[in-house]
Amino acid sequence: SKRNMGDDHAKRLEDEIKQLKIDIRRIGDEPGSPRVKFGELFDDDDVQQYYEALVGTLKSAKKRGVIDFKGQMLLKGMHDNVVITITEEESKV
Repeated sequence: SKRNMGDDHAKRLEDEIKQLKIDIRRIGDEPGSPRVKFGELFDDDDVQQYYEALVGTLKSAKKRGVIDFKGQMLLKGMHDNVVITITEEESKV
């Protein structure tokens, strides 16, 4: 049924957002740092394998207040130097 597909998508998004926080810290400015440049995150091999749509996941995570970055959209090339930060409330968890 359609409803279950929605549930699967929501679950997948939860997992991706959890993984996003791990990846930001793994790839970040320095090990464990809660900030990363979009280009570095985007170019990471594991990131490319894992996310169905990284930009969509980033937008959802921003909407939920998990991360923050300047602007509405992130485009590869144009926004490579935009810093994505895990928000304070999240980084304490």
